This record gives sequence, C-alpha cells and structure tokens, in this order.
Amino acid sequence: MEQNYIARMRQKVGHEGMIFNSAFGVLWNKEHDAILLEKRGDSKVGYGFPGGFLEYGESPMQAVVREFKEETNLNVEVVRLLGMATHVNPKNSWGDAQETISMGFEVRLVEGEDASALKADGDETLAVQFVAVNPRPQMFVPAAQNTLERILTWNEENDQPWLREAAKNED
Repeated sequence: MEQNYIARMRQKVGHEGMIFNSAFGVLWNKEHDAILLEKRGDSKVGYGFPGGFLEYGESPMQAVVREFKEETNLNVEVVRLLGMATHVNPKNSWGDAQETISMGFEVRLVEGEDASALKADGDETLAVQFVAVNPRPQMFVPAAQNTLERILTWNEENDQPWLREAAKNED
C-alpha cells in the first residue's frame, strides 16, 4: 500500500514543523437537529467530524468527499464552505510539530444515496452516527469543540463562512 502524503513528507523532514491542510464535512439529518459524527480510532473520548488531510493535488472539496466515503461509506457532495481555522501544535501525538489549516464544508447526500449505507471503516472511524446538537456533543479535542460551536451559532445564523485562528496551546 502506498504511503499517504504526510507519511512521505515526514520521512523527508522528520519532526520539523510542517503545515498541512485538512477538510471535514458536516452532514445534517433530515430534521436538522443532529450532525453525523464519528468515534475516532485515535481518541478515547468525544466525537470528530468525518474528514482528514488533503493528498497532494487534491482540492479541499475532493478531500472531504473522499474522506466521507472512506470513513462513513456515504457518497456526499459539497454544499458550501462553513469556515476555516488554523491550529498550531508544537508536538502532536506522534511527536511532530505541525500547523493544520482546516476547512469545513456543509455536505449533503448525493442524489439517490441513502443514509442506511452508513458504515464506519473500523480503523480511523470506530463508529459513526447522527448525534443530537442539543445538548452539545463532546468533541475529541477543544479545537473541534470550538469549531462545532461556530457551526451551530455562526453558520446557522448567516451564510457567510467564518475564520478562526486557534490558540497555540489548544489541542
């Protein structure tokens, strides 16, 4: 199996600080009171949004569609940009310094797709389900919790994307 872009770059630069781009998707249920969230394989607590890092040559929109299929088995299409956030982590769980520029998109199921096809990949995503947004679900890291709050307040009140620079010590 071919290594992903990040693994190939890390082989070249070691633990030096690098900038990576990621994309995630927000899929609402029909009642618009729950969001599809995943229990991640790399975290014991909280939820995450389906998504991941871009591969070289891939657009953020292509990445979120690919990641959604890989992690949830659902075919989605991008509706709109929700926002963009940056996050600096001097030492991630692998011991690497990284800055992540993350773009969030609202997505919808592709015409003819049914949410009954929902299935976690069992590796990166251990479980996937629609989770009610009231009360607020616990996300796996504070940065994701802040992003969820932005989505549920800012994006629900207007159609303009948000920009958020995270604190350097926010995990």
